[in-house]
Amino acid sequence: MSRPNHPLRRAPRLVLTAWVILVAVAAALALQLDGALSGGGFTAPRAEALVTQAGIERDFGDAPNQVVVVLDGDDAISPAAIDETTALLTEHGAVSVTTPGQRPDYASADGRTVVITAGFDGDNTVAQNLTPDLQEGVSDLAGGVDGYVTGQPALDYQLNAHSKEDALRAELIVFPVLIVVLLIVFRSVAAAVVPLLIAGSSLAIALGVGYLIARETDVSNLYSNIVSMIGLAVSVDYSLFIVKRFREELSHSRSVRDAVDVAMARAGHSVLFSGAAVIVALAALLVPRVMAFTSIALGGMIVTAVALVLTHTVLPSLLILLGRRIDWGRVPLPSRRPRRASGSTAAGSTSTGTGLRGRPSPTRAMSAVVALVGVVGLLAVSSPALGLSLQSPVASATVLPEDDPARIGLDVAAARIGVDDLFPLQVVIGADDASELVDDVAKASRLLQEHADVASVTSVTTSGIDPALLPALLASDEAPAELGALWAEGSAGTVARLLVTTDDGPDSVEAHDLVREIRDELPDELGSSSTVAVAGATAQGLDFDETLVDSLPTIAVLVFVATFLLLIVAFRSVTLSLLALAFNALVVGASLGALTLVQSLTSDVPLNSVTPVLLFAVMFGLSMDYMVIIIARIAETYERGAVFGSAVTDGLRATRPMINSAALIMIVVFLAFMTGQISIVREIGLGLAIAVALDAVVIRTIVLPSVLRAIGPGVFGARSRRRRPQPQTAGGNLVS
Repeated sequence: MSRPNHPLRRAPRLVLTAWVILVAVAAALALQLDGALSGGGFTAPRAEALVTQAGIERDFGDAPNQVVVVLDGDDAISPAAIDETTALLTEHGAVSVTTPGQRPDYASADGRTVVITAGFDGDNTVAQNLTPDLQEGVSDLAGGVDGYVTGQPALDYQLNAHSKEDALRAELIVFPVLIVVLLIVFRSVAAAVVPLLIAGSSLAIALGVGYLIARETDVSNLYSNIVSMIGLAVSVDYSLFIVKRFREELSHSRSVRDAVDVAMARAGHSVLFSGAAVIVALAALLVPRVMAFTSIALGGMIVTAVALVLTHTVLPSLLILLGRRIDWGRVPLPSRRPRRASGSTAAGSTSTGTGLRGRPSPTRAMSAVVALVGVVGLLAVSSPALGLSLQSPVASATVLPEDDPARIGLDVAAARIGVDDLFPLQVVIGADDASELVDDVAKASRLLQEHADVASVTSVTTSGIDPALLPALLASDEAPAELGALWAEGSAGTVARLLVTTDDGPDSVEAHDLVREIRDELPDELGSSSTVAVAGATAQGLDFDETLVDSLPTIAVLVFVATFLLLIVAFRSVTLSLLALAFNALVVGASLGALTLVQSLTSDVPLNSVTPVLLFAVMFGLSMDYMVIIIARIAETYERGAVFGSAVTDGLRATRPMINSAALIMIVVFLAFMTGQISIVREIGLGLAIAVALDAVVIRTIVLPSVLRAIGPGVFGARSRRRRPQPQTAGGNLVS
């Protein structure tokens, strides 16, 4: 065949030199990424809770970062230990410190557990990075006292640290396993190493780009996790498809350059569509405009784009220089039983309904029954997702491992003192004048105290001072200091806040429902000029969850429409495109149902609200490559003259080893993240592994061929019998 004009392939050494330089620079940047990432990101910055929190910090003078130190001992905590901790916090820049001396409820009844809170001004990342120094300081307290640094900055710091450890651990597990899998697939050391080189380069470049982004804006620690998870899966899979096609073309006596051209024209074309689908689907996660999702979207999009660039520039250059040495280092495994080429068989099966082995293809009726059973089975597996409970753990440490000091501290405080006072609901009320505001606060305090789920309410009207005297007292210089934290002359007028604690804890369903009730019902009970807003960790978590729920329709529509348009370009058939969307929806539903069932059986903590949305977006992109490769092979066989049923059988048989190998690689990658310490990373890893397994084993092996046979050749639309010139191999075999 004539060689296409590809300038980069004419200078492979130049391409590889540029590649080495780029990876070296990117790796140097990537080493600095961890210090630039931020913890958290599970808040909606434009929602009521964070907007109200900013007003509280402005009007009441609250420090934006609240660090909590928990001291626990066998005997009562000594004043000396408390003073030493206070000095440590002040030395590190705390602008306010609250001890049991000011808040007696910050100590347990027996005095063996105390809580000390400290406010820090400035950037939250700076406050987070104080955690290791503070933890080291409180760990060295004398007298057998155990100290734990917790609170939101510490929780975010530990989340960041464990995310880094999880990504590194998963990579250390994945690479040796991938070597074994690729050696089995390729039976050649050289062929197995090439995808690993592309994968390692993709990760290095994507992490280096992440550092440049993190210098300009906040990027969540989940960025590095998703880069490793998605990057390893797509870069190895895409390389596998192209290398397998290249070796096949060599086996049909093509020249090295012609083999590269055919591999890139066929497998490379499918990879391009697959990568575009992943990028488009992940782009929909930018819709909610929250840091966690934006970071996940950017990480997945960037590493997929890098993998596409490398597989279309570096990989063909490597293959050109390696040539037939791609088979170097043969692995002595048992030989496979030879299989007749589908192309030659197809030519002889134009008038029969038999496959390669002469077995008759299933009838349309039988295929319809099998398809129906498969679909019903997947819907049944999806059913647990109907009872799905989603919640982001903003006011708890359950996302962290049980031996983490930030989690231990919070757990100890919760068990021996209670943490409701550390994460209260903050109800902010404003009114036109002070007298009306006092009346509103008194009424709101009474209504909340009567609520079944409320444990306590603290406000200016619960201080024991006569409400009739409060307006004048609060306007004078003689007001008690403790009232200053509950009443302020704000930038928009006089405001008061109520600190509300709940019976079931700040992360409970009841606490979330209470926030909704306060927002929906309390304004109607107060004066006509009154305003009500709710802040606090519980409200932030609720706003995050509701932001996701409100964004879901837009995310779903964007993913469906964008994927559909890509499929139309790839398949040139509306029917096939709609089928692909339906299959993807079945896989996502079934994997989410299975994940929900596993979660309910192994934990009493609901799924993180990030997990199902990410699972939906990622799987719609990842499953694209299987569909494109299988349909392309079936279409080629059919257009060469095979009976449709035989084309389906032969196309599936020819692509099954490649699909199974690619699926196995993805499953290995995703399951490696099950070793993670962060619960959300484990959820995502397990969910994606389940989804890939269902996609490869159930959809592509059972449901897809049955549906295709039931519909018949009309599934190809206008292409149903259109023939087109195709590059010939020595055996007449074509594999995308």
